[in-house]
Amino acid sequence: MKRLGHALVLACLLLVPGRPAAGEWAADVVDTEWFPSRSVAVDKKAQSFFLLSRQSPVRVSAFIPCATGQALGDKFKEGDLKTPEGVYFITRRKAAGLNYELYGDLAFPLNFPNPADVVRRKTGHGIWIHGRGHAIIPYETQGCVALNTPDLHRMDNELALGMPVIIADELRLEGDAPRLKAEAREVVEATRAWAKAWQDRSEAFFGFHDAEKFAISEGQPFSAFRSQKERLFKTLPWIQVTLSDVRALPGPDYWVTYFVQVYRSPTLISQGVKRLYWQRGTDGRFRVIGMEYEEMPVTLAEKGKSRPAALANEAETVTTRPDAPSEEEIQVRQLVDAHQAAMEKVAQKAFGVLPLTRQPTPEDQAILEVAQTGSTRPGVSPFASDARNVAPGPVLTVQAAPVHPAVQPQPAPVVTPGTHAPSVPVPLPVVAAAQPRQPAVPAPAAQPPGTVVAAAASPAAPAESTAEIAALVEAWRSAWERGRIDEYLSHYTEKAVQGSLKGRDAIRRQKAGLWQGREPGRVTMDVLAVAPAADGFTVVCAMAYQAKGARESTGFKTLSLVSDGGRLRIAKERWSKNRPDIAPATQVAAATPAPAAQAAAAVPAVPAPAPVALPAPAVQPPAVATPPAKAERTAAVAAMVESWRAAWERGRVSEYASFYGEAAVQGDRRGRESIRSQKAQLWQDKAPKRVAFTDMQIAPRRDGYVVTFVQDYESRDGGSDRGKKTLYLAPSGNGFVIVEEKWSRM
Repeated sequence: MKRLGHALVLACLLLVPGRPAAGEWAADVVDTEWFPSRSVAVDKKAQSFFLLSRQSPVRVSAFIPCATGQALGDKFKEGDLKTPEGVYFITRRKAAGLNYELYGDLAFPLNFPNPADVVRRKTGHGIWIHGRGHAIIPYETQGCVALNTPDLHRMDNELALGMPVIIADELRLEGDAPRLKAEAREVVEATRAWAKAWQDRSEAFFGFHDAEKFAISEGQPFSAFRSQKERLFKTLPWIQVTLSDVRALPGPDYWVTYFVQVYRSPTLISQGVKRLYWQRGTDGRFRVIGMEYEEMPVTLAEKGKSRPAALANEAETVTTRPDAPSEEEIQVRQLVDAHQAAMEKVAQKAFGVLPLTRQPTPEDQAILEVAQTGSTRPGVSPFASDARNVAPGPVLTVQAAPVHPAVQPQPAPVVTPGTHAPSVPVPLPVVAAAQPRQPAVPAPAAQPPGTVVAAAASPAAPAESTAEIAALVEAWRSAWERGRIDEYLSHYTEKAVQGSLKGRDAIRRQKAGLWQGREPGRVTMDVLAVAPAADGFTVVCAMAYQAKGARESTGFKTLSLVSDGGRLRIAKERWSKNRPDIAPATQVAAATPAPAAQAAAAVPAVPAPAPVALPAPAVQPPAVATPPAKAERTAAVAAMVESWRAAWERGRVSEYASFYGEAAVQGDRRGRESIRSQKAQLWQDKAPKRVAFTDMQIAPRRDGYVVTFVQDYESRDGGSDRGKKTLYLAPSGNGFVIVEEKWSRM
């Protein structure tokens, strides 16, 4: 094998002109039981591209000429024209939007810089394996690995997402075998011990990480990582971490192990490929300096057998067996149907034989009993607009005597930028409580005849209460969306009931497991009606929930609010797919019955008309609610633009696209799906880092608005631009959508 490797290198050297080597890293390809079944290796010195396969031993399946960076040595900074050296992985296949002369018509981006590169403060981006519009010339790229386009097309079926790519100054087959074989065993054993410590919720888990270097690669203090894990260790009764197909490869001064990881807890099942980057410390022990994780669809068992619950349904928050599948389970099933075959094909290439389907463990059974499924019903569009863009249904009605229930005027809730409150503030319909008809009581002399007021025992919600309720709902929604569990729980009473969860501690445990490692996603909430109750208020909200990468789930929340500790808190929370009714508890009595009311007392009661919210200045109820004030509408537009900006900055492509109309225009792109597809592709290589708006101006335009501002943009690959952005907004439901977007550089 050694002679074959040397012969190949010699043969390749004859193909290229002599050039001194930089001697940065000579990679030893050593046959171990953890070497990947299929991989790629690039020898910069020989300007050769190898396809490796392991059938014990490692063999060269194919080799072809390639071209690397114009400058010799390892890449350390952007623009140095060097090809990086280390172990990388193919992140995707790119076959559109390429400059043919530079890249041909096919490219495979790599994950440079990887976590080990970040720790070494390497900079740069966009390192690909790609074709060329002409015959390649040795050492001609700006840092990529270029192949002749016909050769790359022949390799197309051999390359796969997640496949490792070893790039070195020089490749040596069967190099320092004893040392590397021992190190391979050491890091594989450390990987399994790391998983066991995680599963055991042990303090030893944190000792597997190099705190200083891990913080650099993760971009956050190690204390934040530690506190989050410790919180989960305390709240989750058990965790199961299963690793399979563990592989190990050495880099220049690190090892990388990668494997299929299945994580289970009482509230979550997730499956994906994880990569751990290990480096030996001064004490001689290997520790994790960084990691990467790519989610894979959770495999479901055959119909009729137990199925993993995947994510608990945030919208319903019910942990008893439902009669029908939850929204999120439907989403998982749709994901599996759409992607499972492709994912297994990818995994077969990257790992060889990879059994993704697993029999449920006893621990699984406890979870699966919670999420048995029925027949699937169609989900909503993944690009459906927020709940705030859904027109509310009819205002809740109350059965009452002929005397109409009193309806108090309500101010429209104020919307501030940075929130997801209703895009256009609307007056909250307040359903006045009713009580059995009482004999007429003479009104005080100061009251004009015919005035209808609520009885002392059953007042309608005052304006101050409505404002407090609107503020509570928005604060609760915001804490939920951001995954801030302590802030979220502060809105519940100690013995609160949420679906089948009893008590704040039970809610905490369920949410801690559900939100571990990720924010819940997008949550929108519109208050539709408020009614006084015996011990507080009943609030009905239209809501929409969308987890990351999942379809939107819509429904209605009914909140029972009580006074607790000097403020309103949620005592009971219910979710329903259909809009609920608020059952009347009491009836409103007239202080001084008008002649019509006195006459009506002798006839049978008939249902009262639907109550209508009154604008504050009005004395008599108008036929319809008055529109929000100009300042409030402007604030709503500003809030919508801020929400769009936040979704953009966070790279949440589905949420970002939901702010556009179906036929929206953005530059040369036409339609929301085209905008979404372009951003999804762009953000894989150039994810947004910072999006800032200044000098914003909002002006009415026919039935919508024009918004202009100065835009400062930075991407995670170091790119930036500054320009003027103009958005044209049109009404949609109760809010607005972007129908056209223009940008010009400043």
